Amino acid sequence: MSEQLDQQDGAAAPPPYTVAVVGLGGTGLALARRLAGAGLTVVGVDDDPAALTRAGQLPASERPRTLTRFPAGVAEADLVIEAVPEPASLKRQVLAEVRRHRRPGTPVLTTALTTPLAALEDAAGPGLLALRFLRADALDAVEVARAPGAGDAAAERVERVLAAAGITAHHVVDRPGSLAPGLLFGLLNRAAWMVHDGYATAEAVDTAVRLGCGWSQGPLAVLDAIGLDTARDILTGLTGLTGPGGPGGPGAGHAAPAPVLDELIARGSLGRKTGRGFHRYDAGAEPRRPALPTAAPGRRVAVVGSGTMATGIAEAFVHGGFETVLLARTEDKARAAAERVEFALQRKGAHDEPRRTRFTATADRSVLGAVDIVVEAVVEDLEVKRRLFAELGEVCAPRTLLATSTSSLPVAACTEPAGRPGDVLGLHFFNPAPVMRLVELVPAHGSSEHTLARARAVAEQLGKQTVQCGDRAGFIVNALLFPYLNQALELLDAEGTTTVALDASARAVGGQPLGPVRLLETVGTDVALEVQRRLCAAPGGRAPEPAALLEQLVAAGHLGRKTPGRNTRTYLTARTAVPARTAAPVRAAAPVPAVA
Repeated sequence: MSEQLDQQDGAAAPPPYTVAVVGLGGTGLALARRLAGAGLTVVGVDDDPAALTRAGQLPASERPRTLTRFPAGVAEADLVIEAVPEPASLKRQVLAEVRRHRRPGTPVLTTALTTPLAALEDAAGPGLLALRFLRADALDAVEVARAPGAGDAAAERVERVLAAAGITAHHVVDRPGSLAPGLLFGLLNRAAWMVHDGYATAEAVDTAVRLGCGWSQGPLAVLDAIGLDTARDILTGLTGLTGPGGPGGPGAGHAAPAPVLDELIARGSLGRKTGRGFHRYDAGAEPRRPALPTAAPGRRVAVVGSGTMATGIAEAFVHGGFETVLLARTEDKARAAAERVEFALQRKGAHDEPRRTRFTATADRSVLGAVDIVVEAVVEDLEVKRRLFAELGEVCAPRTLLATSTSSLPVAACTEPAGRPGDVLGLHFFNPAPVMRLVELVPAHGSSEHTLARARAVAEQLGKQTVQCGDRAGFIVNALLFPYLNQALELLDAEGTTTVALDASARAVGGQPLGPVRLLETVGTDVALEVQRRLCAAPGGRAPEPAALLEQLVAAGHLGRKTPGRNTRTYLTARTAVPARTAAPVRAAAPVPAVA
């Protein structure tokens, strides 16, 4: 078959290639538009007259040259792309019919994401490959996998056709979910679960991920773009994958689809294609946000702590025009923290601003009785935080706003000893605090509306945007981010990819600003392990157990950027050099700082 295809390629007409797209639903139609818009000759094939009509209404530059009923049009193609819905039985039926009508040696690409190619190859015949991506409407890079019987010539033909369309191919091993698509579908589903649980609104989740993770669109907007029915079917297929502990268990990395998907689908809200999904897209549908109550926050602030987050938060308050005091445990720590803040302010020219305010750092705890706002930014240790809030409850003036900046502990557990349920809440800043615009606003049980309004006013004066969520470990961003990083390590542990390939695919195919391995090593594997343990232990979070590879990395001292020369890549390289892989005992992780 390879020789036959090589000979055929030698006599083949030059590009533009003719590509038959079989199935003109959401995915197939988007593929057809992308290929036709790039100048390829596209034959659109479908059995549904309504689908053919929709394709015929596309702009001329994106319209298939020919629209025809299946299986007509397959025989004239240099490449056939099967893009019917995900259930394997339907794909097998269509692929078998394509096999009977395509020219000998013509490669076939399937969009199957959850079905192994080996399970489709007997129906499709030789020359079967998979085209895998997150969303068809943003297709500049894809993952391509080969079935066992697909030769080099078929793969080269596919790559040439994709290159002619301006699409970069990342060659990967065949696994259900592939690399970037499977990773990101897991994150999208966790975001949908947050909405289903009433933990956060769709708008809050998407804003948090955009501002906290650098996404151009939030995860629920991405689901809307994919199509909620399509996404639900893919997630159903991914749920059936088996890892240690059974279907959907640790190692599989995929929970069942969030029921809110079925609820929206039942109402006909399928996402962008119907004008409404998690968000509205029909004309004039920009939501009118209710006016939130505002309250004067007060101008005197104490930031308790002297580490990176504490000094960053103090700097942000100074920039915001607040009279700010940083309270450290010792005078030495106070002087060191003051030097860091003063250096940052001078570097940014803050001391030249007319509205410059006073900043001090001290170990004198009497300052706590003379401020309007206290932001706790001490070590991420529950007992340390509880002792501090017990002190705050005793010494702070009535109605002082008391906030914890915890990133992974329950706000209620940290703040309960203050004995002031109406005055406490969580304000989760992101690192670096002076730069990152996002603040997660987390009411504890009993937080008053006045306290929430004051906190929003504080954030607004700092130039921040708040999102509100329930009091659960990880809040929004970390509860989505760390299971994603954990699942990336499970992929690496399966030895089907490399750190470089995984990061490249996550960026190009998944649209991520950073690959998961680089992001993990920036955060630190020790931090990731501790946060993942807390997420796993938290009720309602549905986080999986920490990946075995994550525990091994920490035990071996490969913590990422903080341990130069001892990162994930070097650990995996060293591990493959020895015949047996025996994990060292996992050391207890030290308390970790705010992580996002």
